[in-house]
Amino acid sequence: MAKAPAKAAARSPAPAAKKKGKSAAGKVAAAAGGSNKPLISPANRLVVILALLALVPFSLPTLLLLFVGMLPTVAAAFLERGTARQAWVSVGGLNFAGLSNWLLSLWFGHHTLGYAISQLKTVTPLLVAYMTAALGWALYLAMPPLVNAITAVTSQRRVITLAAEQRKLVEQWGEEVVSRESDAKDKDAKGGAPPMPAAPSAAPAAGSS
Repeated sequence: MAKAPAKAAARSPAPAAKKKGKSAAGKVAAAAGGSNKPLISPANRLVVILALLALVPFSLPTLLLLFVGMLPTVAAAFLERGTARQAWVSVGGLNFAGLSNWLLSLWFGHHTLGYAISQLKTVTPLLVAYMTAALGWALYLAMPPLVNAITAVTSQRRVITLAAEQRKLVEQWGEEVVSRESDAKDKDAKGGAPPMPAAPSAAPAAGSS
């Protein structure tokens, strides 16, 4: 009868461990729930939107110049398909760079709607902005094949270097280095390692004689 308390004492840590596990799971769930909270609450978002709408009448010249000058970026954003949408980044960066000169002259000169329209009528800002956007499209279309070609050349050079090192090893250690490697590849191709030898049969019992 003295073994019963010992068994009870041995089983007692299980509920405590379960409680600790539940508390840890609760903390993880609470942390996960906290991470799903939006960075900006709906009320703050509404305030930001109202503030931006209030600034629209004062920034109409800038908005007009940006909208007309950055139409290639808008087209790239709408026309691109797929998960990795990167065309508008390439086009938009160079498009904005081509338009930046006239934006700066608008901001630090006459920030009026009439001045913005007069700049657009000269056609030069649009010509430069659209040409730089076309350069962005060219970079976006040309860079992936160029990177693939550079990677292929680098890989080919790496193969040549490894082949030269292999020849040096053969000169130093003999043809056994290559033969062992080819034997290992053949074994892998045939189905892995060779089967293990069968265990020797047990010796007859002494009483059977």
